[in-house]
Amino acid sequence: MTVFGQKQSSSRRAEFPHDQSFKDYMKPFAIVLHGPTSAGKSTTATALQDCAQAPAFHVTLDAFVTMSRRRDMRSAEEQRLAYRIHCENLRSTLRRLVDTEFEIILDTVLRDVEELQACIDVLSDRPLCLVGITAPLETLERRESLREDRATGMAQEQVGHSAFARPYDVVIDTSTCTAKEAANVIRRYLDATHRAPHH
Repeated sequence: MTVFGQKQSSSRRAEFPHDQSFKDYMKPFAIVLHGPTSAGKSTTATALQDCAQAPAFHVTLDAFVTMSRRRDMRSAEEQRLAYRIHCENLRSTLRRLVDTEFEIILDTVLRDVEELQACIDVLSDRPLCLVGITAPLETLERRESLREDRATGMAQEQVGHSAFARPYDVVIDTSTCTAKEAANVIRRYLDATHRAPHH
């Protein structure tokens, strides 16, 4: 299994100020699964739900994107407007969930760095783990060919994008492990980096 951790940025490193209550610290996790199409984000998200300590919401941009059809758009401006609405709806849903006791698992292929950062910012009040989900191109293309909801060539277009070269807390190659194994790696990382502070 090819799994390795990346150093967390100081802006997201867990800190325990003296005035922070134990209850606040123990807020449910927010886990962001980021990677190209057919990398295995959704199956990993389902496996994370299966082993979550609290009920978990699996939130995906696709749920909003499928509310409209790209081929129906009459202009590039309508396409841009639909995209902005989809992203706004995604962030709105995340904001609503942040104020609950549900765990949040965000599954996204976003290559728009600003939009991805906006989602991370919304989730910043939670203990947060940013996970890169990847696989070799041949694996992505094979999976893509088996999916009716994916156009041929999407994996090749996305896999080398610079958005997926960012630092992650954990990187998982799903061609070398099962979804359950991937979820267990993420849970172990969370357990190791977000332990309750000692008093």
